[in-house]
Amino acid sequence: MEVFPQFIHRLRQTFGKRSFALWLLASHDRQFRLLHAEGERTGGPIPSAASHVEDERYRWEEQADVALLRLFFPEAGQAVVVASGSICAPSPDSLEILWLTFRLFLAEEMIRTKNDEWSKLLQGIRSISSKLDIDSIIREIIGNALAVIPAADAGLLHLYDPAIDRLVPKATVGFHDRVFQYFKLRIGESIAGKVYQDGHARIYRSHPETKKAMMDISEENYRFLNDAKELRDLNGLLCVPISIESERIGVLVLHQFHQDKVFTDYDLSVLQGFADQTSIALHNAKLYADARTKHDDLVKRNEIHESLKQLFLQNKGTESIIRALERMTAEPVIFADWLEQRYFPEDCHFPLTWEELSLLLGQKRNPVKVTLSSQGAGDQAFLLYPLGNGQVFLGCLLICVTDGELSEHQRVTIEQGSAVLTLDLVKKQSLSSIMYKRAHDLFLGVVESKGQELQERAQVLGLKQNSLSLVVFAYFSRCHDLSILEANIHRLVTKWKWEFSSSHILVYGFHNHVTLLAQPKSPSEIKEIMARLQAASEEWEHGGDASLSIGVGGIYTGIDRIGKSFEEAKKAAHYLLNRGRFGVARYGDLGVNRLILNQSQEEIDAFVRDVFGPLWEGQEKHQELEHTLLTYMECSQSPQQTARELHIHVNTLYQRLRKIEELLLLDLRQPEDILKVQLACHLRRES
Repeated sequence: MEVFPQFIHRLRQTFGKRSFALWLLASHDRQFRLLHAEGERTGGPIPSAASHVEDERYRWEEQADVALLRLFFPEAGQAVVVASGSICAPSPDSLEILWLTFRLFLAEEMIRTKNDEWSKLLQGIRSISSKLDIDSIIREIIGNALAVIPAADAGLLHLYDPAIDRLVPKATVGFHDRVFQYFKLRIGESIAGKVYQDGHARIYRSHPETKKAMMDISEENYRFLNDAKELRDLNGLLCVPISIESERIGVLVLHQFHQDKVFTDYDLSVLQGFADQTSIALHNAKLYADARTKHDDLVKRNEIHESLKQLFLQNKGTESIIRALERMTAEPVIFADWLEQRYFPEDCHFPLTWEELSLLLGQKRNPVKVTLSSQGAGDQAFLLYPLGNGQVFLGCLLICVTDGELSEHQRVTIEQGSAVLTLDLVKKQSLSSIMYKRAHDLFLGVVESKGQELQERAQVLGLKQNSLSLVVFAYFSRCHDLSILEANIHRLVTKWKWEFSSSHILVYGFHNHVTLLAQPKSPSEIKEIMARLQAASEEWEHGGDASLSIGVGGIYTGIDRIGKSFEEAKKAAHYLLNRGRFGVARYGDLGVNRLILNQSQEEIDAFVRDVFGPLWEGQEKHQELEHTLLTYMECSQSPQQTARELHIHVNTLYQRLRKIEELLLLDLRQPEDILKVQLACHLRRES
C-alpha cells in the first residue's frame, strides 16, 4: 500500500486550495529536501530545522504570510509542511492522523531501503558464486555499495602487496584509472593505511575532518590521488578493513565528493558487509586459481546458493532452509537460534545446553570441532558453525562429522547456509524492532487514555475489562554495545512470550527496557510469574554481558488501573537500578523504601553519614557503640533482648545508650529522634 498519496490527499483536505510544499530532513540529510509542492508555491526557500522536546510529535507555527506544520520523528528526522496564507490550526485529531500517516510513509521507505540493501547483498553473493573474473566481481561489489549508501559517489579498493610491502589500488569506481599506476600507500599512512594497520573502521563526515585525517599522506601519493579526483571536493569518507579469517588483506574506501548527504554509522556497518563479500570473492578467486580442475564443485556451489537464496526470498522459513541443508550435505544438520532459544528441526535432540553453547561460541566466529561421548553410542564428532552480526552471537549450525572432516561440498553448503540464515535473522530482528515501537505506542495509548477512548484501545490489545492486570518493567544495565543490547532485548521478549504464553497480553522491548503486560488467572500463576522473572534476572547476570533489574507493579482489577501498575513497576525497577542491584523487586514489597525512590544514592549516603558520623570518628573507639545501636534497633528497642543478643548486663547497655545519645546529640526517648535513627539503620542495611 502506497501511503504517500494518502498523506498528500490529507494535506489537501487540511489546507484547502492554498499552495503548500512538503520538506523532509532525514537522519542522513545535511538540509531539508523537497518531497512535494502544490499550487503556486514551487518549494520556496529551504526551511530551517527546529529543535523539539522529548515526546513532541508535531507543532503548528504561524508566521507573517505562511503557516508551518512540523512533524518530529526522533529516529528518522523531521518534516515540515509550508503553506501560504493565514490558516486556522487543524484539530489535534487531524494533526495526529497526519503524523501517523507520514510515519507510515517513513516506515515504508525504510522497508523499501532495507529490501534494496538485501537485494544488493544477495546480488553480490550471486556474483561471487557465478563469475570467475575477480575484477568485475569487485567492481560490481563497489557499485552495489555505492547504490545502497546514498552519501557516497566514488569507491576505491586497496590490497596489500607483500612483495613491496605497500597497499595498492585493485579496483575503483568514480576515479580516473591513472590512480592504478603509481599510488602506493605505506602501512599506517593516511586513512587507508591506518585502517589496514589496526583493523578499526573509520568514518569522516566533513571536509576538514577528512583532510585532518589524511595529513600524514606523502606528497607524492597525494599528488597521484588528487590527479585521479580533486581532493578539495572531498566532503566525507568511509573506510573498512578487508580480512580473510584473522588475516587482513586490504581496505575498502567510499568517498563523498558531490552528494548532499551525511555518512551514518549504519552506512559504515553496511560497507563492512560489502567488504566481507569482497574478502569472500578474493578468497574464492585464490581457491579457483589453485584448483581449476574443480569446475564441477563450483557449479554445484552455485546451485546450492541458488537453492538457498530462493528459499530465503520466498520466505520459506528457517525449518525449510535446515531441511535443504540436510539434503545437500547428506548429514543431520541442526540450527540453534540463540536469540529465540529454539532448535530447528523442532523435534531434534541438541547435544549441548544453551549455557555450554554460549561458553563455546559466544566470542567465536570460526567453526569449532567438538567430540561428545554418550553411553551406548560412543564418541561422536560435531562441527559447530557460529552465526554472528558484528559482536552479536545469533546462534550456530551443528553438523555431524561422520569421517572426521567435512568434504569440500559439505563445507561450501554449510557456509552458504550460514550466510543465508544470518541474513534471515538480521531481517527478522529489524522487523521486530519496528513492531516493538508499534506495541510501545499501543501500550502507552492504553496507559494514558480514559473513558471511551480507553475502552477502544484496550479492545485492540484484547484486554478483558475486569480481569486482574500486572505490569513488569525490566531494565538492562551494564550493556554498552547497542547491537548486543538490541539482541538481549529481542531474546528476552521472545523468551517471555513463550514462558508467559498463557497470561501475557503484550510484551515488547523499547530502548533499554522490556515491558510485560499480563493478566494472570490465579494466585499460583502469579507465583510462577515471579519465579520466572527471578530466573531471568539471574540468567543475564550469570551471562556477564548485561544486568537485568526487574520491577513488578501491583495486581489490580480493571483496565483503568493498568497505568498505576506500570508506574509502580518502573519505580521498583529504578529502585534496584539506583542502588546498582539486579534481581526482582515488587513495588508492594518496598515498604518504607517507597519514600526514598526519588532520592539519589549520594543523598542517602549523606543522610546515613550525618547520623552515624560521630560514631565513625576513631573507628576502634566507637565500633562497639555502633554495633550496640544497630542491635538495639533490630530488637525493637527492647533492653532485655538487646542485652541478651550482645551478651552484656542490661545496666551496661544503658550506659552505652547514654554514651550514644551524647555522641549523636539525640534523645532515644523522643519519637522524632527514634524515627531518625531507625531510618538511618534501615538505609545502612539496604546500601
